[in-house]
Amino acid sequence: MPKKEPEVQNQQSNQLTAKKQDFSSWYSQILSAAEVIDKRYNIKGMFVWLPYGYKAMLNIKAIWDKLYQENGIKEMYFPLLIPKEYAEINDSWFKGFKDEAFWVKAGSEKKPNYILRPTGEPAMYPMFKLWTRTYSDLPIRIYETVSSFRYETKHTRPLIRDREITVWYEIHTAHETKEESEKEAKLHEEIQKQIWKKLAINPIIVQKPGWECFPGAIGAVEFFNIMPTGKIMENGSINLLGQSYSKKFEITFKDKKGKIQNPWMVCTGNGARLLAAVIAIHGDDKGLIIPPEIAPVKIVIIPIIFKKQEKEIITKVKQVQQQLKKAGMEAEADLGQESPGSKFYNWELKGVPIRIEIGPRDIKNKSVTMVRRDTSQKITVKEKDIMTIAVKTLADIQQSLLKKAEKLTQEKIKKITNKKEIKTAVEKGFVVQAGWCGSGKCWDKVKEIQEGIEIFGSQQANTKTTCIICSKPCSQVGYIGNTY
Repeated sequence: MPKKEPEVQNQQSNQLTAKKQDFSSWYSQILSAAEVIDKRYNIKGMFVWLPYGYKAMLNIKAIWDKLYQENGIKEMYFPLLIPKEYAEINDSWFKGFKDEAFWVKAGSEKKPNYILRPTGEPAMYPMFKLWTRTYSDLPIRIYETVSSFRYETKHTRPLIRDREITVWYEIHTAHETKEESEKEAKLHEEIQKQIWKKLAINPIIVQKPGWECFPGAIGAVEFFNIMPTGKIMENGSINLLGQSYSKKFEITFKDKKGKIQNPWMVCTGNGARLLAAVIAIHGDDKGLIIPPEIAPVKIVIIPIIFKKQEKEIITKVKQVQQQLKKAGMEAEADLGQESPGSKFYNWELKGVPIRIEIGPRDIKNKSVTMVRRDTSQKITVKEKDIMTIAVKTLADIQQSLLKKAEKLTQEKIKKITNKKEIKTAVEKGFVVQAGWCGSGKCWDKVKEIQEGIEIFGSQQANTKTTCIICSKPCSQVGYIGNTY
């Protein structure tokens, strides 16, 4: 009588809080349990990136590095410390950030003369002034990936609201004309859409009202995610700065006619919130689900050990790993001493897209067992087909996650025409889409409905509509929700 293979039940001894039951607790637990970060660093709003989480974040960075540089946007680095006199050049910027700044005093100095970078403008633009003389010096199109520091007094939440905003990129560009700057902003928008596709997420993309834009900006496009709670998280912005910053920083150039002009500027920024969105939107009660495009480990191979065939099984596991790695796939063989069930649990927790199991039956049949993390679907794959099926499955997981995210977003958006329904819809976890005339008065009326509820942006309507507050005809829809 043949001997049975060992039991491989998942060991859920340290279960996460159910995501739908308490998203906040689930999110906090998963960051530690899946080894994304260590939150125990003794400064509120700062944390330590762990190797697994940092690799996922660097994979996202590699995507934007490639896209920006392919589009001629060059990477640079500017100092962390900003002299007080640089920070004070743009009074509207300084007014917005001085109370959030970390002030720095050097050595024997009696008072602080520097701030840690809250955003890049006051570090970059004094240099733009030195670099720009004539129209031939334009455009300037650069970016940096750094940390930014803001003394958030509100409740901090890792990757979402931090005091050190890590792996944060900023694109800054300067152009001869307004039209060129607007074209640049459109390019940035298209690049951001490509990044989001790699994350298998479809954000809501809106225009911000002028009074909500970055200090000094004349317009902005922002990206928002609907979180599992129904709350809205801002996740990246493209800011048309016009000429306000170039005037403040006295950045000038001589145009083709010899006239002194101020360039038109654009800035775009985002960072670790991209990973926060991946965790929040794709994850489930078992842990992370990482889209293959950014997964630190795409495939994990786990031996199902049977004593008499232990050596043969481990040899096969290593062979499959090498086969996958030669093809450029991040594949890991888990040869630790834990039980198969514990290994399944740990790698599900980390969200690895594909798990391959190899046991005595697989050796006999010259096959492997392949399991998808997103659906738990299990299939038997012949050894000769491993590469073909793995590539196909990873691509399908990527597309399936994107379609699922798109469906969830659409299900969370509720179109209404009666302002009395706003509060109820938002409290039920919906984002409201409704006509908005674009006035600040009606925007304020929405904010009065309940603390936290606001119009966070707008899009052009497909058809003529009416403002949900004042009932005037309008051609745009506002998105209303409870924001972080």
